[in-house]
Amino acid sequence: MYVNPFQISLETLVGAAPLLGHMLEDRTGIREAQDWGLARKLQAVSSVRLRDASQRDLFCVAPLDVLVTTTNSRPQFHIIEINGTGIGGLTNLPGAAVGSVLDGLCEWAQHATEPDALVLVASSGKECDSAPRLNKLVHEKILYAEALKRGFEQSGRAADVRTAVALARDSAGFAADRPAIVLGYIKEFLEHLELDATGKLRLFGRRVHAAVNDRFCLNVLQHFGSRVDLASLQTMNRCFLAGADKGVAYGLLNGYLRRAAPRCMPHGVEFARAATREQLIATVLDWLRAGRRPVIKPQGTGLGHGIELFLSAAESVESIVWRIDASLRSTAEHYCLPGGALPYTVCDYLDTRTIQKNGHPLCGHKYELRVVVYRDADRLKAFPSIVKIASEPYDPAQPSHLSLINNITTSAQSKHAAGVEFMLPLTNRRTLEVIGLAQADLEELCATCTGFVRYVLDRVQDEPESLGLPAERRPRFQAARVPTARMQ
Repeated sequence: MYVNPFQISLETLVGAAPLLGHMLEDRTGIREAQDWGLARKLQAVSSVRLRDASQRDLFCVAPLDVLVTTTNSRPQFHIIEINGTGIGGLTNLPGAAVGSVLDGLCEWAQHATEPDALVLVASSGKECDSAPRLNKLVHEKILYAEALKRGFEQSGRAADVRTAVALARDSAGFAADRPAIVLGYIKEFLEHLELDATGKLRLFGRRVHAAVNDRFCLNVLQHFGSRVDLASLQTMNRCFLAGADKGVAYGLLNGYLRRAAPRCMPHGVEFARAATREQLIATVLDWLRAGRRPVIKPQGTGLGHGIELFLSAAESVESIVWRIDASLRSTAEHYCLPGGALPYTVCDYLDTRTIQKNGHPLCGHKYELRVVVYRDADRLKAFPSIVKIASEPYDPAQPSHLSLINNITTSAQSKHAAGVEFMLPLTNRRTLEVIGLAQADLEELCATCTGFVRYVLDRVQDEPESLGLPAERRPRFQAARVPTARMQ
């Protein structure tokens, strides 16, 4: 059997990374602890078929973040983010699930008709100029690039793989009549992208045909405004606005909850939108006066940047305004957005569960769940990926910021530790015992997650304007034979 002598494994790449000057984080331990037998049982009762083949072009993968509270002695789940193709932690999943995600990218490249198709694969990181962060999971984006390259090659076209930083130094020979995939950080791309008179994106003289990373797609719109011609730009998740803006996601979630009324979820999410600094300050103060505990969340940011929780009605107005202004300044600096990452979403603080397992090293820490929804041919499937755990124990009398934030990268940076120190494999019976959930709870949650994503895709097609999209062009897969989903 022929083996390509020029390929290396992910394990070799991660192991050799220090020699290349950039430490990468190995998630093998998490991946191998996932129970694929349990995953098959969950997917058997929660997978959802797409409306038809036309939706294959709309979605690849999204990791949903879920808070857990207790209502009437039962767990209640709260979807707080959709996220998208910028997922960090793809390699927490077993190979079969990762393969389905990569097949979707490969399929897109196979069907791309442009002889010089250019795809940008963006990573988070380097947000802060004074202390740029190198992404320790950037090898996952290299998997994306390899899948796209493979798809182009399967259609008889060789493809180049480049990096934005190398092209910035020397872009000679880049304007060629062959497909290309460019890897880079979001901030690097935004520094070099241009918009032509017809609203099409260009990078170093070449037209951009597609982009991977939901937050990056929103950041492009924030950078260039409504002048971007989205009809000419394939965003690998067409629902990218919901993946990057929590307020948009909550609006869609409320529509789904009204229709589906899943037992494991609340009836809806109460939230407000603030388009200006003045509206944001007024909303927070009004909610506090009404006895509510507001949380503010900026648009199109990552790593918990700009999120502030206001839990005490006794906090002075001066302190509240100072914290809101600090949030606006932080998001303005990190994301090159004058005035900050407005509009902000304001929602209620949820008093979530903590790990109660006596003797566990993270007992007393708050946590949230991550459920990855991905497309496997013509079906949406859910894989409960990890439990994301706060880096400090929760003290209700005096909660610290780090005890309320479950972001893995933030925890790892603040504690100078590996990200795996603050996560557990979720598709794992021992983990379910630690967090007090049953298999039936996960079945309900997975079914809700896949049902919600299918609802979002229906809205993309039926009401594209509600997601900031033009009327959708004719899907490329409408007349195509739908391949069988990957065997589980």
